[in-house]
Amino acid sequence: YYKINEIAKLYNIKTDSLRYYEEVGLICPMRSKSNYRLYTLNDIYILNIIRDCLKLGYDTSQIKEYLDNRSVNNTIAFLKEEEKLIQRQIQELNTKLLSIQTRIIDLDRTQNMEFDTCKIEVYPKRYCRYLKEHIDQDQEIDFLLTKLTESMEEDVSILGNMDSGSIIEFKDHAYVYTSVFVLTKGEVYDFCLEAGMYCTYTYRGAYQSKQIFQEMNQWIKAQGYEIASPYLEFLLIDVHETKDVEEYVTSIQVKVKQ
Repeated sequence: YYKINEIAKLYNIKTDSLRYYEEVGLICPMRSKSNYRLYTLNDIYILNIIRDCLKLGYDTSQIKEYLDNRSVNNTIAFLKEEEKLIQRQIQELNTKLLSIQTRIIDLDRTQNMEFDTCKIEVYPKRYCRYLKEHIDQDQEIDFLLTKLTESMEEDVSILGNMDSGSIIEFKDHAYVYTSVFVLTKGEVYDFCLEAGMYCTYTYRGAYQSKQIFQEMNQWIKAQGYEIASPYLEFLLIDVHETKDVEEYVTSIQVKVKQ
């Protein structure tokens, strides 16, 4: 026979856990004349099963059901269910890995971008989730982006994520931040950025987007285009990736038509 402290040490678990297993009916140790719990070899093999089931992520009710009805067929079914779970986890990890690899490539790409010049780029249709709120200060944008991403069904990472930004509209003779958005690959979206030609301007350093809009307007007009959408401000690198303001990278986009 083995005492509770010996079993707890053997399985590297707390005695409270062993008492809980007994409480929910997973094991039933003997009692000595002094009412001490005594564990037999029968309890040890059951504890081995419990340990393996816990590693597979099963809760105590699932473990009890398996213990009460275990057979070769049930064991095969048990392991097949776990195989499905692991396959889902592998798929989720591969998705996260691809996301991280993409963000690393995007961050590296900013080192060779062309800055401080207007150009025309063609973009496909892009689907977005957005949060429309009045924005008084640039600092509020990060708070609102966090509020938006927390409300989304998909997992949205912050570090190296270049798919978020703000919408800026020209109102009452001034450029005003009216909402924040996140590009999404999910089935749920609020609106889409239409495919087509966009005038883009990318710059390094502290935020100065409002000073750039007039320059972009003049360039667009000189090239024979017209503005066909509000301005979009993408924060490619900001306070999340660096504390050096000189390393910030911001990209301004606006849809144009001939």
